[in-house]
Amino acid sequence: MEIQVATISVSSLERARVFYEEILGFEPDIFYEQTNWQSYKLDGTAGFGIIETPGLKRNRNSDILNFRITGVEELWNRIKDTVEIDTPLETTPYGILKFVIRDPDGFRIGFVEKIEA
Repeated sequence: MEIQVATISVSSLERARVFYEEILGFEPDIFYEQTNWQSYKLDGTAGFGIIETPGLKRNRNSDILNFRITGVEELWNRIKDTVEIDTPLETTPYGILKFVIRDPDGFRIGFVEKIEA
């Protein structure tokens, strides 16, 4: 079993697009206007998307999506002063560099990179 697409709800598609595309650098893929669903290109087989859910009120919780990337320190340095930080860049006990931020609706997004031994 593998994930095909993970989609999260956002209260404003336009605000979320600015966050994911302009701040984080996600590359847009398919947009499905009927449901206000925007997908993004990722390496590998899994996909990621956002869908506008009018009136969304997200309670703070521990839900998270982690993205494995190359250049986690570079991304951290580029965005750390413009996003809500949940967990600053750190080296974990299991050998990865990781930081966690919150999107405009409070959803936790993590970025990880394996430390080369």
